[in-house]
Amino acid sequence: MESSFTDRWIRKFRIITLSLIFSGALNIGLIAAFIALLIQDRERSLLVNAPRNVEKTEEMTNREILSSYSRLSFRELCSLLTNTDFIEEGFSKRDLALAALVSFHDFNIEKAIGSLPAQRRVFKLEERSLEIFPGLSNEQFQAIVQYAYLERWPLTSRGLFMGLQKTPKQRDAALVQAFTITPEFYALQTLFQKSGANPSQDQLIDLIGDGNWQMLDGFVREQSQMLDLSDDRRRRFLLSYLAMQSPAAADLLLQTDFMFALKRLDDKGLIDLLSHAQTNEILQKFCIELLQSARSDAIYEKSSQLLYRMAKEEMPQPFNLSQARTRFVPSAPVAAAAAPKKEPAPAARESSMRTHVVKEGDSLWKISRQYHVNLDDLMAINHLEKDRLKLGMVLKIPQGTGSKPPR
Repeated sequence: MESSFTDRWIRKFRIITLSLIFSGALNIGLIAAFIALLIQDRERSLLVNAPRNVEKTEEMTNREILSSYSRLSFRELCSLLTNTDFIEEGFSKRDLALAALVSFHDFNIEKAIGSLPAQRRVFKLEERSLEIFPGLSNEQFQAIVQYAYLERWPLTSRGLFMGLQKTPKQRDAALVQAFTITPEFYALQTLFQKSGANPSQDQLIDLIGDGNWQMLDGFVREQSQMLDLSDDRRRRFLLSYLAMQSPAAADLLLQTDFMFALKRLDDKGLIDLLSHAQTNEILQKFCIELLQSARSDAIYEKSSQLLYRMAKEEMPQPFNLSQARTRFVPSAPVAAAAAPKKEPAPAARESSMRTHVVKEGDSLWKISRQYHVNLDDLMAINHLEKDRLKLGMVLKIPQGTGSKPPR
């Protein structure tokens, strides 16, 4: 009896357990079905909305696309060079991306495809004109993509110039090398070499960097028409950069045209030169020569200021020209209080002059220091206009204050 009662409860327990398991499974199935319906509804919603986005992109105009591309970086535009989706008037996104690269980032399309594009269309975007290049083949776009990604500096001369100006003190060696093979650098280098000067590559890069692109581009255009490689052209070029307060122009003017700067520059040009030239031996010689010239008080004072600075001394105040000449030009004549002596006759002056035969290594500066004579007097008595001597040339040496008697 007791065993029968126990068996009956065990059967009821099993039925209840199976019911619970079945109910749980049914709930799990319903939950899974509900989740599946949600996922299907979301996918259906995405499929319905997708064509609307595509349709909106297709409705954008070339102007709208170019306007948005104008704000993209170089690499972002490069990633669009393989996008062949058409916008309007037969232009694709890659066509517009290329136009933005050329116009906003100075991309060198000519080097990329090996020639100038056969077709160009000018497109106005606000106040700027862009060029679009229709008709480029897939092979040409492949070459453009390869050039953009593999070349370290895939830019035009203008783009390379702008890159140099952004880092004047720490220039990328690859960027400098890329700029030295541009027509602009070659034109400037040729001007200096053909006119007898030979500045270093770094000096020319520094000089170019002190100006702006309009100056350099204008110079190259002018040279392509005139091919003027004269000393005067080189001087005018340096003076235009000196007016822009270029330290490199001041140094090169002293290095290549010492006598021209000493004799021909006006006071403003001299002040610009003295204010920006690098402190070195050439500048020191230049300032000493200015102290002995017939220049204005402003030039005397500026030259003396530099000489005192190079000597690491304080310039006496108020400024005294005689004191400065005594300090830096010991052989400079001092005005006597007595009446001036009577000037000897020309024949007497000729007979009292010595002569010097020019040897290798001689210069007017060296000879003037050797005989303690003024450089201007030495040039005047020998009718010299330039500081250029020839071996074997016989120079007349005027008597200078403090000079030794002739032997």
